[in-house]
Amino acid sequence: MNQELFKCDLSLETFFTPGPGANIVTRPVIPRGDGQPVYMRGEMGMKEDGKPRAMVAHNTTHIDVPLHFIEGGADLDDVLNNPEYGINRPMLTRVLDLSKWPDARQCREWNGIRYCEKVLEEMLPPAELLRQYDALLVLTGFGAIMRQDSESFLPDSEGFFHMPSLTVEVAQRVAEAELSLLAIDGPTLEYQTQGIPYRMSSSVHPILLGNDPPVLILEGVAGDRVEPQIGYIPEEGMLEVIPRRANAKGADAAQARVFLSFYKGADQRQQLEELIRIVSPQQLFG
Repeated sequence: MNQELFKCDLSLETFFTPGPGANIVTRPVIPRGDGQPVYMRGEMGMKEDGKPRAMVAHNTTHIDVPLHFIEGGADLDDVLNNPEYGINRPMLTRVLDLSKWPDARQCREWNGIRYCEKVLEEMLPPAELLRQYDALLVLTGFGAIMRQDSESFLPDSEGFFHMPSLTVEVAQRVAEAELSLLAIDGPTLEYQTQGIPYRMSSSVHPILLGNDPPVLILEGVAGDRVEPQIGYIPEEGMLEVIPRRANAKGADAAQARVFLSFYKGADQRQQLEELIRIVSPQQLFG
């Protein structure tokens, strides 16, 4: 029996820059005025000293490609429009909702928002089950925080922000399952190793981006939108990721639009597979 198809935009509508990174500010480039009907605005990175800094793709919903951590790895230009990478097609996706994980030791709360801070191997389905999918979408509950002002998201007294992170064992299981993509509703997969000065780990990305074939990484997903609008979070769906194409040569990452489609109801696999079959291109050009 046909069921109603839902499509949710999981792209952040904001920039989120915790820690010492440059905040993104918006400035008029061509202000509208008398005799000047045209209006244009621009965006730029700016640190606390008020001096401009280069903008990067990692301040909002974005995809990391191998070059981000692997010297000589594929850049954005290599990945886009290349059928060897799963990003170029709709992906059957396992959705893992950890926002209500029962063990409070792995969770935190900020301004009434509860989220899973540390994603452990025991929280994941077994590798043989994950192999049924193209991608894994991990929803910790942190997306609701990213959609607020990052300037109000402050560290603790020792300089730690307590953002969601994945363990090495989680990355190894995802790589073992031969997924094309791992997505999370946090700014990064890595964990903070030091408060002052601010330092992050660099152990999870290389496992995924250095895998053969690589597991691409989607960060900054706004997964908190689904349940309030639909009434629940599905266990699986069709994920579509549309990265920015401009200036792709030499790029380590790209801001992206992300959509999750699913049918309401427990038994939707057959319909999802048929939907993916219909919308998947037989040949890719461009």
